[in-house]
Amino acid sequence: MQSRIVFLLMGFLLITQWGFSQFQLKIKSSNSLDSIAYLRATVFDEKNYIPKDTIQLYKTVLTIKQAKPIVGGIYYLYFPKSKQKINLIIDNKDSISIVINDSDYLGSINSNNSKNDSFFSYQRLEKNLSYFDSLYDKEIKQGKKFNLAQKALFFNEKNTVLFETRIRMMKKLKPTSALYIYFDVLNKLDASVPNKKKFSDRITFFNNIDINSPKLLFTPLLKQVITEYLSYYPLQADSIVKGVDTIMLKLDCKSKAYPYVFDQIVKILKNREIQNNTIAYAYFLNKYVKEKKCKFLDPTIEKNLLNELENVNALKFQDTSMNMVLKDTAGVEKNLHEFAKQFDYTLITFFDPTCDHCKVELPKMDSIIHILENQLVLKIGKYSICNELILQSEVWKSFITTHHLSKNYAHVHLGQNNDLRKSYDAFTNPLFYLINKEGKFVGKKISVNTLKNIIVNHLQSNK
Repeated sequence: MQSRIVFLLMGFLLITQWGFSQFQLKIKSSNSLDSIAYLRATVFDEKNYIPKDTIQLYKTVLTIKQAKPIVGGIYYLYFPKSKQKINLIIDNKDSISIVINDSDYLGSINSNNSKNDSFFSYQRLEKNLSYFDSLYDKEIKQGKKFNLAQKALFFNEKNTVLFETRIRMMKKLKPTSALYIYFDVLNKLDASVPNKKKFSDRITFFNNIDINSPKLLFTPLLKQVITEYLSYYPLQADSIVKGVDTIMLKLDCKSKAYPYVFDQIVKILKNREIQNNTIAYAYFLNKYVKEKKCKFLDPTIEKNLLNELENVNALKFQDTSMNMVLKDTAGVEKNLHEFAKQFDYTLITFFDPTCDHCKVELPKMDSIIHILENQLVLKIGKYSICNELILQSEVWKSFITTHHLSKNYAHVHLGQNNDLRKSYDAFTNPLFYLINKEGKFVGKKISVNTLKNIIVNHLQSNK
C-alpha cells in the first residue's frame, strides 16, 4: 500500500435543481484500507441525494469550479470497504484540508478547519458512548418494551454528556453556521419527551425549530423533527391531521424544505400504526395536492397522487369489503364472504412471499391472533392473498410451510386482477384489513400493534 495517498477534489460539482456549489477539499491519507471513498453532498434523505462523487484515493481528481454558492450543511465521506463514515461540515467557498493517518479514519482524522476538528471530536465522543445503543438493542431483542419516557431515562446519561458537549462547542460557533444549527436541534430533540397529554410541550418544541431553514434541511435531523412532533399526537387520523396541518401551515411554500417535508408526511400517513390512516391520507392528498395549495409537484407525480387519492377515497367510504373468489394452493375457489361467515372476524392479508417485511409481519400477526383468540374467546379466520403478479407456486407454498401458516387459513392468489387490487389499494405489501361475519370492515390498513385495540373497541361498541 502506498505510504502517502493524496487526492484532491476541487470545486465538487453538485448538479441539482437548486444550483451549483463551489468548494475545495483536499485529503491526505496513509495506511488506508480503502481504495475509494464516496463524498455525498447531504445526508438528509436517500431519495434526494445530490449526486455522489466516487473518489479514487490513489488518484488526483479534478472537477470544474462553479461560481454559484451552496447552502452549506453536513456532508460525509463513506469508505465502502471498511464501512467507515465520517461527517464533515462544508460551507460555501470552503477550502478544507484533511489528513488521515491510520486505518481507524475517525480516530486519526484532523483538518485545517476548526469547526470540522470540533465535529470530528464530537463524533469520536458519540462513538465512545455507542455502548448505550448496544445495551438498548440487547434489551429490545430480549423482549423488553420501553415507552418514550422510559427510553429517555435509559439514554439520559449518554444524552447529558452529549448535550453538555454540544453547548460547550456552540459557544465557539456562529449561530448561523450549519454545525451550530445541527447541535441546537439535537439538544432540543434530546430535551423533548413526547407526551400526548402535554399540549404546551409540543407547541414549545415545534415553535423553537425553524423547519424552513435551508441549513436544517441539509442535516439528517429534519425527518426526526417531524416524527418527534407528530409523536405528541395520538396515532389516530383525526389527531394526526391536526399535527400535519400545523407543520404544513408553518412551511414556506417556496422553501427548499417544502418538497422534502411533503414527502416525509406522505410516508408517515401511510403508516399502519395510525388508526383510520386511509382517512388521514385522503385528507392530506385532497388538501395539499388536489386543492393545489402549493404548486411544486412534477405533473406526472401529481397525476399519480391524484389517482391514488381516487383509490383511497373509494376505500375510505367503503363500508363492506368487496367480495373475492380466488383460487387456493390446490386450485379450489375460496369465496371471501362465505369464508368470513365461519368466524367472528376475518383478517384479509395481501403479501408477497419474497417480501422481507412479510416474512416478519405475517408470522407475528399469526401469533398475535392466536393469543387474542384465547384471551377474548374468539375465532379469527385468515384470508391470505398472495399478491404476486407472476405466481411462483413453489415459493408461495414454501412461505406458507416455513412460517407454519395453517390454522383457519384460506391461502389464495390474486394474480393479474387489478380491479380487486385497486379496490383494496393493495399496491404495497404486507397489507391487513379486518372484517366481521357480514364482510363489513372493522379496520383498514391495520398493523400487528393495532389489531387488538381495533377488536376490543369493536366488541365494546357492539355491547
